[in-house]
Amino acid sequence: MNVASYRQSVNETLHAFVLQIEQFLEVFWKTIKQIHQELSQSTSWESPIEFTDLQRTLFKVLFILLLFTGALIAYSWQVYGKVITEKFVRPSTLKEIEELKLSVAKLKLPKEHSPRI
Repeated sequence: MNVASYRQSVNETLHAFVLQIEQFLEVFWKTIKQIHQELSQSTSWESPIEFTDLQRTLFKVLFILLLFTGALIAYSWQVYGKVITEKFVRPSTLKEIEELKLSVAKLKLPKEHSPRI
């Protein structure tokens, strides 16, 4: 599989994904409008906020970006979560702490610059 066909495949997949999200948002927006109409007909309360077409479009773009970012974070954590946890969350051993103290002592830093171990 060459690079051009791979890129085309990725572009087609992303395009299909965006179209599905756009369709979902259209259905979501229509449902919200219908609920709003039902509520306004059944009660005398009206929404103080009226969205313009630009605001609706910006809301859709923001929603798509948030969904896509959340999906990327979830995928990245699934792939790299174990490595990150092992690297940064694991407890330090006494040997590592002693090595750190010795390396700091060799630097002969003033007391305000030395790490608090």
